[in-house]
Amino acid sequence: MRRLKIVEQIIIVLVFAVLIPFVTMGLIINNVSQQSIRQELAYNASLIAKFTGNAIENYVAFSQAQLNQMASGFSYIPDTMEKLQYFDEMEAKSKLFKTLDVVKRPSVPSYELDIKNSKLRLYAPIEDKKNYYLTGQIEANIINVLFSEKSQRHIYIFNSEDNKLIATNADEKSANLILSELTSKEILKEGIFGKRKNTPKAYYKIDNPNWVIVVDTTQKITSKTIVKARGRILLSLCLSALFIFIIVGLYTTYLYINVRQLFKGITAISKGNYDKKIHLLKTVFTPYEIVFLAKEFNYMANKINVSYKDLRRKNIELEELNKFREHLVSATSHEFRTPLTSIIGYTSRLLRRDVVVDDEMKLQSLQIIKQQAQRLSKMVEDLLVIPELESYSLKFNIEEVDLAELATQVLEYLKNENIEFETDFSKDTNYVYSDPYRLEQILVNIIDNAIKYNIDNQPIKIEIKNVNQIPTLKISNKCEKISEKMKEKLFDKFIRVDSELTRTTRGTGLGLYIVKGLANAMEINLKLDIDDYFTMTLEFSDYVK
Repeated sequence: MRRLKIVEQIIIVLVFAVLIPFVTMGLIINNVSQQSIRQELAYNASLIAKFTGNAIENYVAFSQAQLNQMASGFSYIPDTMEKLQYFDEMEAKSKLFKTLDVVKRPSVPSYELDIKNSKLRLYAPIEDKKNYYLTGQIEANIINVLFSEKSQRHIYIFNSEDNKLIATNADEKSANLILSELTSKEILKEGIFGKRKNTPKAYYKIDNPNWVIVVDTTQKITSKTIVKARGRILLSLCLSALFIFIIVGLYTTYLYINVRQLFKGITAISKGNYDKKIHLLKTVFTPYEIVFLAKEFNYMANKINVSYKDLRRKNIELEELNKFREHLVSATSHEFRTPLTSIIGYTSRLLRRDVVVDDEMKLQSLQIIKQQAQRLSKMVEDLLVIPELESYSLKFNIEEVDLAELATQVLEYLKNENIEFETDFSKDTNYVYSDPYRLEQILVNIIDNAIKYNIDNQPIKIEIKNVNQIPTLKISNKCEKISEKMKEKLFDKFIRVDSELTRTTRGTGLGLYIVKGLANAMEINLKLDIDDYFTMTLEFSDYVK
């Protein structure tokens, strides 16, 4: 089963935790709002119908009272001309009645309706005139009086006796539809009807006149209430959902970018790139845990990198140590073999009883044994000083040293019948302040190196004097041409000018390495000049007279 990514998981969570609840909540809120507004519309329609019915009843009752009052006035006017004059005055002053008239009829109803002209005729009996009535017409279409033409409500007045339209502020086609819906149910005092729930219709029945007032909720009102409310609810929910998606999208984006950085860092570490650092995109959307994790990861990576570099350095040291061991074994096995062979040979010669050894031969043999033993001692001293040099654990016994005297002792020690030394020791050379044993070791290695690589039997030159009041020792020997690459390696361990295959000189290859190390440790300035002559110069900056 494929593992989902963070973005995919967040999208699924959004769908189930936000989108579906939002849709469900939107449907519920919309339904509740629609029912509430629908009930409010029905209630308002009932109020308007009731208000209109009461207004018509009051209007008719007031008009009838006015007409009765005018009819009663006729009984108190004796003269016919004065009655006519009173009648004219009442007709002129009356604002309710369009026309006033006296009719003689055996009996009359309380009112007569002229649907065509939308007029309502009222009658009032004249007391002193039997079968005479004062009659007047009033406006039956009271809708025009109570409501303006721009009213959003459609109001219909129907006659209950013949179900005919008396007045309306809508068209007759709509009135016929309303009437068909109204007559399909039982008419009570008041009620709500209609086939569409969002356009409720209310009616109110009055007794005098016997009319039914119907108030219709138009589609325009529905659009301004239910549809508009629904649109606002949906818009609010959509905007809220959009805002949530934007915030979650930004959060997810920054989270994904930073998590990808963590992935890259982990991948780099797994592939051995321990220098890799995690650089987060830090904003308000970056969680504390991610920042903390990145910080700890960088700290861990740094620790691993340091440990790795230290381990690599240790490995290099181990490789160098291994090479040193191999060179040391090779050098010692080769270089120690010759003097040991000489010592054993000459010793065996002296111990033989079957051979007569005279005094001269004894002396010669003992001298060779001593020289080879000294050679072994020098090689051992060279090997022992290397660990001290590399661990910086050398200890010095500082004394006043006469360079000329020390150089003379070394030359006596290294005296060779095949080598000639040219010495130039200035008598006024200052005494140096140094360790005589270590300084002797330096001179022995330099002069021994000069003896090994001297060519054409040229004399080795040794010069000791003050240069700018600084004691200076210079040793030169004729040498073969040395390549630039070899010049850079002369002071390394186990470096020899002749190769392993063409080796013509003895030695371990540690001489100049020891010279360089001891000179640096005792703060002696060491200079090398190679041309036709191999010249080594020692400058002693710290000295006493």
